[in-house]
Amino acid sequence: MKSPTNFSPNNQKVLVIGWDAADWRVIHPMIAEGKMPNLEKMMAEGVHGNVSTLNPVLSPTLWTSIGTGKRPYKHGIHGFSEPTPDGKAIRPITNTNRKTKAIWNMLNQVGKKCNVVGWWPSHPAEPIDGVMVSNFYQTARNIKNADIDPEIGKPRPESAGWEMSQWEMPQGTVHPPSLAKNLQEFRFHPLELDAEHVGPFIPKFAEIDQKKDQRLTGFAKTLADTVTIHGAATALMQLEPWDFMAVYYDGIDHFGHGFMKYHPPRQSFINEEDFEIYKGVVEGGYRFHDMMLGALLHLAGEDTTVILISDHGFHPDHLRPEHIPVEPAGPAIEHRPYGIFVAKGPGIRKGETVSGASVLDLTPTVLAAFDLPVGEDMDGKPLVTIFEDPPEIETVASWDDIDGPHPNGMHPEGAHIDSVQSAEAMKQLVELGYIEEPNENTDEAVRETTRELKYNLAQSYMDGGRLEEAAEILEEIWSDWPREARFGLNLIACLGGLGQVEERGLAIERLAMNAKNNFIWALEEIDRLRPEAEEYGIKLPRPKVDADGELAEESMAVDEGAEPAVDAANDG
Repeated sequence: MKSPTNFSPNNQKVLVIGWDAADWRVIHPMIAEGKMPNLEKMMAEGVHGNVSTLNPVLSPTLWTSIGTGKRPYKHGIHGFSEPTPDGKAIRPITNTNRKTKAIWNMLNQVGKKCNVVGWWPSHPAEPIDGVMVSNFYQTARNIKNADIDPEIGKPRPESAGWEMSQWEMPQGTVHPPSLAKNLQEFRFHPLELDAEHVGPFIPKFAEIDQKKDQRLTGFAKTLADTVTIHGAATALMQLEPWDFMAVYYDGIDHFGHGFMKYHPPRQSFINEEDFEIYKGVVEGGYRFHDMMLGALLHLAGEDTTVILISDHGFHPDHLRPEHIPVEPAGPAIEHRPYGIFVAKGPGIRKGETVSGASVLDLTPTVLAAFDLPVGEDMDGKPLVTIFEDPPEIETVASWDDIDGPHPNGMHPEGAHIDSVQSAEAMKQLVELGYIEEPNENTDEAVRETTRELKYNLAQSYMDGGRLEEAAEILEEIWSDWPREARFGLNLIACLGGLGQVEERGLAIERLAMNAKNNFIWALEEIDRLRPEAEEYGIKLPRPKVDADGELAEESMAVDEGAEPAVDAANDG
């Protein structure tokens, strides 16, 4: 084991490119048709293969695992949102709760300059040696005091009264702050999109009634965000010195959640009109990312090791779900457990495949590329088989225990978060379906958010085989929210894995009883909503139940004369 003062990193340069949700099942057919030439060339000049994801399949937790080499229960990021430190509000997840060093902190300690753009989560920007542009950088604000037609793809008159200066950048978005003004010029607002920008993705966009169909608005936000991130990344690659560069694009994931359902071939539950309008968005998104990849590869040069990785895949075929579960992080059902991994550069093998890679392996592999030791507390491993001359891997107990010789660039205590921009980012998370609209009751919103963070932590423990810790958390939150069957089902799985047969049986009985109680509660809700529904001319069914609380035959037919369903259930 080396002491911190004896680390001798090489003069390597490494560029890491993150494509959220990129999937080989979309990429391979496109490469076969010559539609992604830059990625095809990168694969031929290096190695490529699948990369397995972790559970829960949530982007902020996964990208933090990619950047640390550790599972969520070690790094501390567990969801899309979090309570504020005073417990009085909810905000998008920040990096202030990350409790371990990221790869850029480790490299800073050995004197390497690092640039990081858009990593999720990276707000507020850490005071690293280099440049950090946080994931709040691209979040578009509403334009005030401007006479702007809200429709996408239409020209803006010069008299609109809109200037980019009206779209302020929140405090903490850029480190060092001295670069904030210059980087602000690279941001692209959705309202700047014109027909030339939209047309290649949605040729028939002019046929869309944007007052009724908001899908084009979602598309525009994703495209503008992607352009913004790319602008900052390419500018920094040319204008600022760096040894390590990481840039994260969420466009493929957002295009997927919005439009994968329209990707060919047409599914039976998608109408032909929508299919014809939106069928090219996903492919267009991948082609656009390939164009951006070409620019990054050109700027990086042949002497740089370039790694392209995704955190998970995205079902593009018959496994696409017709319905998204109505629960927190429900859209994750569209994710596939395997993403992509591609690497090229000096000393990287050429034209070969790599197997057995995990999202946890990125950070150990980057350390190995710099001839630096890997933390023994990391859950990932260096992918030594990608190298022509595999390095001898040395270790340290933990990079978290190492001080110096240079500052690590982590946050001091009490990093500031811009509350206005947090609200804008929260709105976008709701629109994407990642989180539910927060409860208007602030106390309840905080409780529900804390519950989901605990649930995600429990899933991480389960995924890492630490079933006792998972069971303890699941028991706690299921006791507080007995209607949430998902907590009980996971607890039952944990107890089975622990061999606790009696406890598992009791949990199954409890789940069955809760299900009956949930059924009665649902009947109560139907009866409660009946008067309001009738005001709108809607006749709700009057379900009939037997003495055991079971639904009777034909019970969902509308029966004007039946007694309230809940009375029948309670009488039983």
